[in-house]
Amino acid sequence: MQFGVYIHFPYCLSKCPYCDFASRAEAVIPQERYTGAILRELHARAAQFPGREAVSVYFGGGTPSLWDPPQLGRVLDAVRALWRVRADAEVTLEANPGTTDEERFAAFRALGVNRLSIGVQSFAPAQLVALGRKHSGPDAVRAFRTARAAGFRNVSLDLIHGAERQTPQLAAQDAAVAVALGPEHISCYALTLNGLAEEVPMAKAVKRGELALPGDDAVSDMGDAVRAELGKGGYARYEISNYARPGYEAVHNSLYWRGVEYVAAGCGACGFRREGRAAIRYANDRSPERYMERVESAGTGEASSEQVPPAEHLRERIFTGLRLASGIDLAALERDLDLPVRDEHRKAIERTVRDGLGSFDGAVLRLNDRGLDLHSEVSLRFF
Repeated sequence: MQFGVYIHFPYCLSKCPYCDFASRAEAVIPQERYTGAILRELHARAAQFPGREAVSVYFGGGTPSLWDPPQLGRVLDAVRALWRVRADAEVTLEANPGTTDEERFAAFRALGVNRLSIGVQSFAPAQLVALGRKHSGPDAVRAFRTARAAGFRNVSLDLIHGAERQTPQLAAQDAAVAVALGPEHISCYALTLNGLAEEVPMAKAVKRGELALPGDDAVSDMGDAVRAELGKGGYARYEISNYARPGYEAVHNSLYWRGVEYVAAGCGACGFRREGRAAIRYANDRSPERYMERVESAGTGEASSEQVPPAEHLRERIFTGLRLASGIDLAALERDLDLPVRDEHRKAIERTVRDGLGSFDGAVLRLNDRGLDLHSEVSLRFF
């Protein structure tokens, strides 16, 4: 059975004011201790995911490019020892401009990392300031070129639109600069400050009236402008916020969207495993110190877990599956969960097609660009 492996590295050089990930700015990183905790948790988790074949290994953060390559190599060796790893598995490392050089990138490449995801967010000085980023536009360009010089032929760039004083024209300029560099994959996210992000410094500044962000219509126009630039560059929208050249769609994220299992280790990491038609989701402690203490005393960093019954699993699969431009195969979903999906949701399917938001061929429901832009609203029709 195929699955993914997610490893979280929580440490950064600085904490961005919009970031709600489990991350911590630290001048001194406990490299040895944290790596030891990851290794111990992976060994404990292996018993929960026996006989699996990894098609993706993802190092997220935080800024995992700050991980010392020999330590990260120990983690990759453990993953290969505990599970079968497909020969062409995608092995991704997130990196921030300014945290790597060619020697460091080359060391990661030699260890088996074959894909880099670089957190550019913007190339424009004013937008970088608004987002609290410490790098410059030239730093971002240099990071991309350094990745190429180190031998990476699969590079993704992250962009964010919707920050203070941004306009559709400025968002389009960022996309155009990214396209000119020629990465294989580009992620373009609208800045969001809900959920866990309601407690981040930027969200609190908005609530106090100290910061004004563009309205929903302006952000929607930015998305349209970005999509137009990426289309001109030959990048296809395969998910709400993700664009790729043919054959370079992200393997790891597609596991989440398609309801495939993934084991997770590290501070704040969340894992997911099937149990028949149902599933179990677990979440590790979001504090690095408490995470390491939990692992050292109990073997894993688990802070909570929940049963996901078939009906709830179905709702999640519909919500995430509709994020994909290729759509969701409702017939296959019926076979997987043994639930009458198409009969139960016939009205929602018909309404989606009638409103011009997607198409249905009897098995696969696909949203078009307008439907993807209204994904949350469309998905709620099924709930």
